[in-house]
Amino acid sequence: MKKVTMFVWNNFVNDARVLREASALADLNYTVTIIAKKELSEMHLPSSEKIRKGVVVNRPLKLEFPEKITDKIKSSVITKHIPNMLLMFKMIMLGRKYNTDVYHAHDLNTLIQGIVSAKLRIKRKKLIYDSHEVQTSRTHYNFEKIYRIEKLLLKFVDKVIVENDTRADYHNDLYSKRPTPIHNYSELYNIEEVTAFPLRETYNISRNTKIVLYQGGMQEGRGLFKLLEAFSNVENAVLFMIGDGKERQNLLAYHEELGLENKVIFIERVPYRDLRKYTKAADIGIQFLENTNFNHYSASSNKLFEYIMAHVPVIGSKLPEIKQVIENENVGLTVEEGNTEELTSVLNKLLNDDQLRLSLRKNTESAKYKYNWENEKKVLKELYTEF
Repeated sequence: MKKVTMFVWNNFVNDARVLREASALADLNYTVTIIAKKELSEMHLPSSEKIRKGVVVNRPLKLEFPEKITDKIKSSVITKHIPNMLLMFKMIMLGRKYNTDVYHAHDLNTLIQGIVSAKLRIKRKKLIYDSHEVQTSRTHYNFEKIYRIEKLLLKFVDKVIVENDTRADYHNDLYSKRPTPIHNYSELYNIEEVTAFPLRETYNISRNTKIVLYQGGMQEGRGLFKLLEAFSNVENAVLFMIGDGKERQNLLAYHEELGLENKVIFIERVPYRDLRKYTKAADIGIQFLENTNFNHYSASSNKLFEYIMAHVPVIGSKLPEIKQVIENENVGLTVEEGNTEELTSVLNKLLNDDQLRLSLRKNTESAKYKYNWENEKKVLKELYTEF
């Protein structure tokens, strides 16, 4: 039985993509060990746990300097980078100890761990770089700096995975080698077997009021502030925003400033396995990404496919990958990214047209058989078979 070590720079609680890949490999009789991390604020998380047969996660603890030291020392080199370097060292030590057949680094911030574990040894191991984002074009990232780092580290990599064809073309233009696209599609399941979370009963929402849902991260570039503005001019609907992120508190403050307390409800991040219960309760799903960088421009958006799998019509931005799915499969309506007035108009159109919503919903029922992980994991299997 072959062994795989994966590296992730998170606590591996809600990382659906990595869980899908690890589970797919376990089904192929690989033993998968995931090296994640644990913050001091996450001591409730087990340092090691079995996720399922063939998949184990280990979470080395990230140590931080005491507040009395960080308050006096303002240098981010000491307060931020040294703890990160120590954690990287812990991850590398674990990775080298496992001595597996394949190392699989998820995103650029774990690629060094993968390289040291897989390549800096007498008998070199195979290394996969799985880039979930466009590392050279992200909010607050410096292109030249990231480009030089990524280009150097790619010399040690055997295979590269990206999210879709648009990103594969971009990567090929930068580095003259096309990676393998593996889409972040939802698992195939029957939504009719899922019991919807009682949003209406819990929040006292009448049957005549439609439920609009945004689920996902609350960061810059997601179009969430404009979504709130658009919802100011929408009637007979309630917007649920499920998730967390750096902009959550700012969004809460802005929705109060707009006087939307009775129209917009925020819910903390929901465990991935429970999320579909909330998705099922929605009438419309929203994915209003803005074209703030190529990472957003080229996104497929896993939430789009989660809406489709739950038979929820979608309103999405006219960005290439999102537009292609929504318009080709006729599972929703598209709007120009960042256009608040158009978003308001399309929201009202879809909310007030029961027949249109029903028609779009019907189309999701067939589209889900095309855009699902059962189909996509075959690409991962082929890539590993080449090893």
